[in-house]
Amino acid sequence: MDKTQAEAIAQAILEPDLRAREEFVRKREKQAVALARQRKVARAALAGAAMGIAGAYLLGGHIVTWALQGSIFCGLLAQLGAWLGGRSRRR
Repeated sequence: MDKTQAEAIAQAILEPDLRAREEFVRKREKQAVALARQRKVARAALAGAAMGIAGAYLLGGHIVTWALQGSIFCGLLAQLGAWLGGRSRRR
């Protein structure tokens, strides 16, 4: 057996491990991007809740209702922004 045959055999043995590792790395990167997106949406929802509480305080409304509405509104806006941003990067 010469050197090229030995390298071919070693490559055939190690190749499935390399593919599995690359797939694992790609999966981890995808999860990290998704987690970052979720955190951005959560921060926006929290800011929306704070704005809703401030609005309720200033206008004399129910604090919980305004906080919930502000949180939902800002969370949906952030989700839409993240979705549109992801679409533009894929093109």
